[in-house]
Amino acid sequence: MSISEFFSLCGAHPWAIVAIAMNAIVIFINGWTDGPNAIATCVTTRAMRPKTAVAMAAVCNLIGVLCIGFLASHLSFGDVAQTIANLIEWPQGVSIDQVMVAISSGLFAIVVWSLGSTYYGFPSSESNELVGGIIGSGMALTLLSGEGNAFAHIGWKSFFLVVGGFFGSLILGFLLGYGVTKLIESVCRKMTRGETTRFFTKGQIVSGGVMSFVHGVQDGAKFIGVFVMIVAMLSTATDVSLNASSLSGVWWMYVPVAVLMGAGTCMGGYSIIKTLGGEMAKLQKYQAFATDVAATIGLLLATFLAIPVSTGTVKSTAILGGGATKSLKRIHWDVAGKMIGSWIAIFPLTALIGFVFVMIFVWTC
Repeated sequence: MSISEFFSLCGAHPWAIVAIAMNAIVIFINGWTDGPNAIATCVTTRAMRPKTAVAMAAVCNLIGVLCIGFLASHLSFGDVAQTIANLIEWPQGVSIDQVMVAISSGLFAIVVWSLGSTYYGFPSSESNELVGGIIGSGMALTLLSGEGNAFAHIGWKSFFLVVGGFFGSLILGFLLGYGVTKLIESVCRKMTRGETTRFFTKGQIVSGGVMSFVHGVQDGAKFIGVFVMIVAMLSTATDVSLNASSLSGVWWMYVPVAVLMGAGTCMGGYSIIKTLGGEMAKLQKYQAFATDVAATIGLLLATFLAIPVSTGTVKSTAILGGGATKSLKRIHWDVAGKMIGSWIAIFPLTALIGFVFVMIFVWTC
């Protein structure tokens, strides 16, 4: 589908414009609320000034999204965008506009939850919010289509990839954070404190930039996936119906995602930086560097396996693992517990929000 055909179809289906606008808002919020996770530790250890770190993260996020968008049509490894696009197989008998209402409602659930998380200074998980919101709205639309089984059109493979990725990231992030920190302690045991301070101060700048890049790769793919979902549905109004795989790497889908995510990151997210970088565990520079490396490894592994995971989840648990190398008492388990509890609650609550808004808007439109 060309960009001119896309805009023509949007003109014929106004709710598609709403869905695209909601996706744009969510991408911006993702940059604002998830982008700070990558640079939280390098700011709180004073390896970088906050504004400089935010600017670096914005640029690296943008480049990361552009890279994953370009490579999507050139590499054969698992595609996070397709995993998201295949969350729901929309039921027969519903109109394109009704599907766009459902997508818009699912995205609105992300806005509600993300802004609430940011207000209280907790890292949000747009991956889990997106899955919950889209599945909840899809279930509502399935019931409204006349089918008695609300679960009939859930893409279970994609759903279990996300759920497995979530719980796996909690464990893997901790283990990687602990293991990488211990490895660095072993390698650098003969270095003086002055030598390690100088090395890891500079190292954190690099690790923070790399992690921001990987955040763009992982999260950019998720929202490209939403764009693909919208375009694939619109294509059913043409002579040629398109699927997720045939839309990979279309430039006019991933370039806006890159720009919006970079712009959102420029907002700073300083409350999240404070919570993640200082309130969960007190880290030295080498530990902070280790958590960046650990989280980057975890995100890259998930991306290659086509598993949407949260940057905040991986980075937070890596921080817990890095802090645990000295003493479990150094970890503020009350803060960590609240974060993990909010992440677990995301799935059912965002699904409920998406479900309710589909019921409201489909009945009233």
